[in-house]
Amino acid sequence: MSHSKTDMPPLDDDWESPAAVTLGKKVLETDRERGYIRASFVAGDGFVNRGGRIFGGFLSAMLDGLCGHAVRLTHEQPGTPQVTLELKTSFVGRADKGTLTGEGWVRHRGKSIAFAEAELRDETGELVAKGSATFKIGR
Repeated sequence: MSHSKTDMPPLDDDWESPAAVTLGKKVLETDRERGYIRASFVAGDGFVNRGGRIFGGFLSAMLDGLCGHAVRLTHEQPGTPQVTLELKTSFVGRADKGTLTGEGWVRHRGKSIAFAEAELRDETGELVAKGSATFKIGR
């Protein structure tokens, strides 16, 4: 029996998308009350651009994932749909291969719109990118 998107059971709160798995995401800490997440990502050889640094699109995807996960933590019902409406990324430091650690938090949450922010740091703790995102919540 096949399921459409509308009759699928709600996703488990801990479920990660295939994209997050590709990015090597590992959740380190969450705080549902604050809408906060801390996670790490593993950027390997397949993540670099011609200059040998992590491709900006991967950094943006990590930031989007952090912001989205922070918002997901604030849903009353697991599996509540959400979609990124806007994502802004600022590249502020050198991002080399290795483990990046990020934090994401909800800045403001309404019934149908949420605003979140995130930061990514390298293994030495230096800020490499930060972002902000707007999400539509619900159908």
